[in-house]
Amino acid sequence: MRFFYILAACFSLSFPASSQTVDFNLFEIEGLTTSRIFEFDAGYTERFGIPVPLPFTIHVPTHDDIELIADGRPDGGAFVKFTFATRAEPRQFVENIQIVTATIPMAETSPDPLAARIQISANALREQVFPQAVAGFQDPQILALEQINFGTVQGVHLVGTYTDPAVGPMAVRLTMMLHPDRPEAYFTISNINLTLLPITDGPTLAASLTGRVLNSWVYQ
Repeated sequence: MRFFYILAACFSLSFPASSQTVDFNLFEIEGLTTSRIFEFDAGYTERFGIPVPLPFTIHVPTHDDIELIADGRPDGGAFVKFTFATRAEPRQFVENIQIVTATIPMAETSPDPLAARIQISANALREQVFPQAVAGFQDPQILALEQINFGTVQGVHLVGTYTDPAVGPMAVRLTMMLHPDRPEAYFTISNINLTLLPITDGPTLAASLTGRVLNSWVYQ
């Protein structure tokens, strides 16, 4: 039994048409099959001096047309941040994803510990993370809040939209990546430029760059 509200299990994105004229569309470029493997473990700590509370591995897509900027311990308190931008001029923001450390209690005393942890995660994304993620932007709206599996990882995601005056219509995706045996976890904040990525539903969201990162996530 799910203890949180599902706003839209099969959501659709609705946003005003952008005034920008662009030739780039992520879903139309070919060869987006290679990736870089990032392992966050004791070796990462030894190399960069950044503690890893819970080891994990992700695959980050790469392409000649897209520049990847990796930022360990960026401003704002995130654990790590990946930003994707077009290489061609004028350069444009495509997507980014911030990974932030979190703790979700194991809820051993609950009749259904996993359901209780899902509820805690959903509440945190809706009531705490979303307001901070869209602060200062226009027309924020939550479209979906649901339990979801990211590859082998169970979690929760919240999908919404907002308008960035400098970029245009944006999608925001918040996730909680639960570990099955430990309270330590991570949550992520993804921002997606809807002018360059015409996301309309779950499958197109999964095909985004940040969607591919999340679906590659493996706890060690």
